[in-house]
Amino acid sequence: MGDPKEKFSTDRQVAALRPRNGETQTEYYHAKEPGLILRVGASRKAWVVQYTIEGKRRKFTLPDAYPALSLADAKKKYDEIRANAAKGIDPLGKRKARREAATVRDVLERYFEEVPLMPKGLSESRRMSNKDIIPLLGDMKAMDIRRHHVRELHSIIVKRGATVAANRTVELLRRAYSHAYEEELIDANPFPSIKKIKAQEAERDRILRDDEIKALWEAMEKESLNMRDILRLLLLIGQRSTDTMSMKVSDIDIDRREWTVPAPPRAKNAKPNVIPLPPMAWEIIEPRLNNEKWIFPSVRNQTREFSSGEGRTASTKDARRRLREGTGIAGW
Repeated sequence: MGDPKEKFSTDRQVAALRPRNGETQTEYYHAKEPGLILRVGASRKAWVVQYTIEGKRRKFTLPDAYPALSLADAKKKYDEIRANAAKGIDPLGKRKARREAATVRDVLERYFEEVPLMPKGLSESRRMSNKDIIPLLGDMKAMDIRRHHVRELHSIIVKRGATVAANRTVELLRRAYSHAYEEELIDANPFPSIKKIKAQEAERDRILRDDEIKALWEAMEKESLNMRDILRLLLLIGQRSTDTMSMKVSDIDIDRREWTVPAPPRAKNAKPNVIPLPPMAWEIIEPRLNNEKWIFPSVRNQTREFSSGEGRTASTKDARRRLREGTGIAGW
């Protein structure tokens, strides 16, 4: 049961507990109720109830962890489980039934609810789930998933020209299953036995043919003014889309017709990159030199840097997808 000094009896003690040195997780016992255990890991403190039923000692992990479930509430659950065990009611039996009933949809929802993700990452992960995983696999029993199901999911996405999205979607499912297993929503994680399914992602720096450039240039006419001009600049001068979208009026040398790309703020010994602007690129940039700050301003996509309500265009992802689907040209 461990060192008596490491037992707990108050919320303050629970809050202060950390894994012992050299251990990824440590179990600490209640000072007066030794069957009430706190399993402390690097990022989670799980309540565990130890009880005996039919002469066998068992452990049951409560669904809610600390601090969502306080010490006082964990003690109530502890008393309830021990009382039911004395009557022959095994909480693990109920958990087994829940595990057997869990669907792929349940696995994903548990992941979204419990794993901390940045807002943009959560939104994108939910979008991938709702678009591809749920329609195909959502109602399937979580433990019934097999390699051929994952391969079919991946293949459907690849066939529409979205190789990167296919790889990301399978990886999302893999992460969700790992979390479900760690949190005991499922009895076993099938993914370690499923050979990794991943397609080769197209290189972005490949050389486009003349006919491909022409097709893309014409298709860009359907985009918004900002997006059209950003994408055409990418074809003309071959710079990173993030740098192009972040272009400032102050970065442009009007006399020399040059664009100075500032060195990354965190890069050591990095120097600004000076880009000559050919005539077609200058035709795009020159009318925008009267803007207040950004060459490609956007009120819709505000940045934290601004408090005046004026931001800049922040992503070409959706436009690239539309161009890829409309022209069949990928990897640029």
